[in-house]
Amino acid sequence: MKRVTVVLLLVVCMAAASFGFASASDYEPPPGVLSPDEVDFGGKTVTIVSSDFWKALPPEDRIAEAEEVFNVNIETLLIDNADLMIARIMSGDSTYDIIQQAHRVAYFPLVTAGMLLPADDYLPEEFFDSLPSLDRYTIEKFKYNGKRYGIALHDGVVNDSIMIISYNKDLIERYNQPDPYELYLSGEWTEEALEQIMIAVTQDTNGDGIVDQWGMPDITNAAALIRWAPYNGAELAVQDENGKWVFAYNRENAIHAINTVLRWKSMGIIGNGSYVDGKVAFNATHLPGNRHAQAAGINFGLVPMPLGPHVDRHYYPAFEFFLTCLPANAAEPEKMIALANFLFRKDDRLGFLDEIVTNWMVTKEHLDLFLTANDNWQADGDIFQYTAVWDIASEALSQVLAGTKGAAAAMDEIAPRVQAALDDLFKQ
Repeated sequence: MKRVTVVLLLVVCMAAASFGFASASDYEPPPGVLSPDEVDFGGKTVTIVSSDFWKALPPEDRIAEAEEVFNVNIETLLIDNADLMIARIMSGDSTYDIIQQAHRVAYFPLVTAGMLLPADDYLPEEFFDSLPSLDRYTIEKFKYNGKRYGIALHDGVVNDSIMIISYNKDLIERYNQPDPYELYLSGEWTEEALEQIMIAVTQDTNGDGIVDQWGMPDITNAAALIRWAPYNGAELAVQDENGKWVFAYNRENAIHAINTVLRWKSMGIIGNGSYVDGKVAFNATHLPGNRHAQAAGINFGLVPMPLGPHVDRHYYPAFEFFLTCLPANAAEPEKMIALANFLFRKDDRLGFLDEIVTNWMVTKEHLDLFLTANDNWQADGDIFQYTAVWDIASEALSQVLAGTKGAAAAMDEIAPRVQAALDDLFKQ
């Protein structure tokens, strides 16, 4: 383990070199952003308001330098509740806030109430083009009324909520099945390949006539299905060529994903076994969620979601998206944008990546796959949890997964209601 850890840390250092560590003195503002020597806050206090400082706080020396060069005091405040965030803005306490909120916490309540500052009103297209791909795709996906709201990066090099598949290497080898990672490298990691391995490992292991080992956990519930379905490019809603959000779960790729899961259930190759206990071969998860299997001693490998029949690339669905924004009542927005971009930089989260590597990876293959996932992510994943869109769709999907309605008929039936909810949410 020590040798493996050293190898992984060396690879992270090489990755860090490729991203390019930059000292504060090397800072160059992105296009359209004021440079530090153009900004003076006159000793005012700026507060970084975040729903999760574990992932987001700038380095201490960066904060100290920012306080000096911007003539500003910087404080931090943890708020992980939309109502509290709204109350802070409504009270006027937010005028010098930099807001970093997970989308499931506060983004939609804030943006739909007109409480966030449109970044497009202050930043040119070249600014967004200059952002790391993780942040660029996130900001683009979360446009509202045609406006972008991200005024600086957040993720930089890593989004740890990206979903990949952990698999039990020993269990798969026991039944003489191909290694999924090798299939992935050869371009053969497909829905069909996954299904064939799941069939092979589904067994009655103690001879009592009852299956007690499966290919995957039972994902015939709405929340699990919505997170799984992007393997085939399916999301509850997508933006059309005009930027309008339209219901998309009645499309062929979504119906196929739903019916495939139902078929797997009827075949008996997904069930109630525990991956941690070695009773299922595959588990779709994010890396922090895989730590329990690692602690249990599972000899695991990592692969992307398989290629579905309606896609031409591997999808890496995330379930948490962070944006760095300003409140609509922000004072001196150009200065605040300058400070935010000075504070938050792409290479800062290499330390967070290093923590992920140290705690949740065992082999270089794990690291290669995780870096590939983050590098190739294109804002994959459903963004509508805790909205009316999710509620309406989940209720219908629960009926489909319970076998009381057909997938195509149920999705067509709710299409007008979901579209109305989308139109209301996005004021489109």
